[in-house]
Amino acid sequence: MEKSGRLVIGIGGNISSGKTTVAKIFQSYGMKYISADQIGWSVLPEIADELKEKFGNEIFSGPKIDRDKLRTFVFTNPSYLKILNQFSHPQLLKIIYEKLDSMHSGMLVIDAALLFDWPDLLKKIDCPILVTSPKTLKRKRALQRGISKKTFDQILQQQKKESEMVKNAKYIIKNNGTLGQLKRQCQKIFRELKNDC
Repeated sequence: MEKSGRLVIGIGGNISSGKTTVAKIFQSYGMKYISADQIGWSVLPEIADELKEKFGNEIFSGPKIDRDKLRTFVFTNPSYLKILNQFSHPQLLKIIYEKLDSMHSGMLVIDAALLFDWPDLLKKIDCPILVTSPKTLKRKRALQRGISKKTFDQILQQQKKESEMVKNAKYIIKNNGTLGQLKRQCQKIFRELKNDC
């Protein structure tokens, strides 16, 4: 924990690795919670005109951007994803930085799939945690969430490999067992972090 009495944990990992479940466990310990995914969706109306100009009406349902259509559309082509990220990431990160700057004490967990793709954000994280899981298990979870096998494979292909993310992670949580086993890993890390404070 910083001298100010603030502790910021970042949770990253691939699609359906269990990042949000892990982040919610840390939240249950009394930590404030930020979801990069939720912020990302919230900034879409602000960039809707730009996206319409680039992608046309294919990602819309009526006047609003359709999440499923957008996800399927951008992950079929790396250049589409790059365009989306160019518009959305500056807005998304600006909100996260504002939230971090306004928090001078206490504990915060940031749930961000792209944590290890954002070096400037990583510098502000006291404890980056990578959540890993076997591909077959990730695919099964994605299917249960209504994401097709094809879309899952396309998303995973665009994401950084776990072997790359490991290099910048302080802790690695293996989410390949029961919820109880996952909670025990989180509790162990949380106790260690509290003891360091």
